[in-house]
Amino acid sequence: MVKSEIGAPVCEETGAGAEAERVERNNNYIFAIFGGCLMLLSLVLPFAYAKKELSAGLTILQVLLWAVFCAAWLRQGYLVERAGIGFNAGDAALKSESPSRLQEILLFLLVFGPSCFAYIYVTQLNTAYFGFNYVLMFVVAGFATLIFPLWLAAAYLLYQCLAWVLVGRVMWGGWMNLADVVTMISGYFFSAMMFYIFRRERNSRSRAFALSVELDRANEKLRAFSRQVEELAATQERNRIAREIHDTIGHSLTVVNMQLETAKALLSSDREKAAAFLDKAQEVTKRGLAEVRSSVASLRASPLDGMPLHRALEALLKSSFGPAIQLDFELVEGDEAMPAASESALYRCAQEALTNVRKHADASQVSLSLDLSERQKVRLEVCDNGKGCSGTSGGFGIMGIRERIQLLDGEVSFYTSPGNGFRLSISLPR
Repeated sequence: MVKSEIGAPVCEETGAGAEAERVERNNNYIFAIFGGCLMLLSLVLPFAYAKKELSAGLTILQVLLWAVFCAAWLRQGYLVERAGIGFNAGDAALKSESPSRLQEILLFLLVFGPSCFAYIYVTQLNTAYFGFNYVLMFVVAGFATLIFPLWLAAAYLLYQCLAWVLVGRVMWGGWMNLADVVTMISGYFFSAMMFYIFRRERNSRSRAFALSVELDRANEKLRAFSRQVEELAATQERNRIAREIHDTIGHSLTVVNMQLETAKALLSSDREKAAAFLDKAQEVTKRGLAEVRSSVASLRASPLDGMPLHRALEALLKSSFGPAIQLDFELVEGDEAMPAASESALYRCAQEALTNVRKHADASQVSLSLDLSERQKVRLEVCDNGKGCSGTSGGFGIMGIRERIQLLDGEVSFYTSPGNGFRLSISLPR
């Protein structure tokens, strides 16, 4: 068990993949036992039901057939060490063995099938000499469906049915009657159908297992990406706080230090000027303290503190400037319901815009308007009559506003020119 950085436990091997692998392993155990019993039965049954002593040639032929069947069974991977591998020609395991695939098919057709028909011809299907081993032929028909592509399995079934008819023609000197042919062919196709159903079910399990593994890998990648995003967000927030401290506290302390040094130098010669510098230092200190409080407030998880958005924006406007600045707040009333993420984004953007006005605009009038009248959109606008600027490409604050709004599929625009103030317009879908 590994602990992720976001606090959620992450298993090195997830439960879904492990469960799928366990089920596949159990199925292989079951089918390995089934295959072993079937092979043992095919070896013992003829000897158990034979009413006469078998000749050495028939015994050797029976053992040869059993050995070929056993080898084919094991080669196709029903034992546990081949767990998870299906028999579809499209399976990854079979693709990796494609050079030997044609050899397997030829071996099956040229060795196993003719050997079985040689047995039929030699024994004349006489159960007194060789029991009921002909039942194995139905298993062979089904097995062809299991290991071959569907078209090739159908061709092999046709080949086996024709061989039966031809062998009967040679053995008995005439054609088999229609009832025997239909019964034999029906048995073949029933066996093939049952094996084909098993093949489909097994391939479905194999695909489900592969999809489960892919899903586990995708989830792990998603968790890793989530951790990276979280780290990036934390880094961006640290950088923002560092810039905020540099721009506010650092600047304020530098100005205060200069004012105090000047006041100290003038204290003995000109007390009025010294007092004026001390007043300026006090004013800068108050402004710096207000900026520190604003920065601390921006770190809160919920900047609105449960207030409606319009009240929070009005309070933000009033707390951002002193009495020397004319402030105008306008609310176009309407439905204020919107996602919490949208409320937070609008508040943060207004906060950043007002901070930029306070730092750079040198404005005497600032206005903030919130339009809630539209059902599909919310509009926010911040204006000032300050000195303006020649462009809006630089600055981390403007970049941050753009990024916040674009993440919520909103639109943001800036209007400014030297001497004509600055206007920020935001349109955000509800």
